[in-house]
Amino acid sequence: MKASLISAFLVVGILSAAPLAAQDDDLVAKYEAKIAESWVAHGGWSEDLTAALARAKRENKVVFAYFTRSYSP
Repeated sequence: MKASLISAFLVVGILSAAPLAAQDDDLVAKYEAKIAESWVAHGGWSEDLTAALARAKRENKVVFAYFTRSYSP
């Protein structure tokens, strides 16, 4: 009886996780599509804060940093 209950909970857990995996895949696809857009891909943006700060110091410029988690579950 205990083994049956544990097995049932495992099956339910695995089946309920499937939509989450699909949602994660959708979010990854949206993120990759956004990153591939011309204004992002060729805008001179940096995803490395340390490198951006070093470049700004060399060029005597300021850094505009935007942090977000909108694509993350």
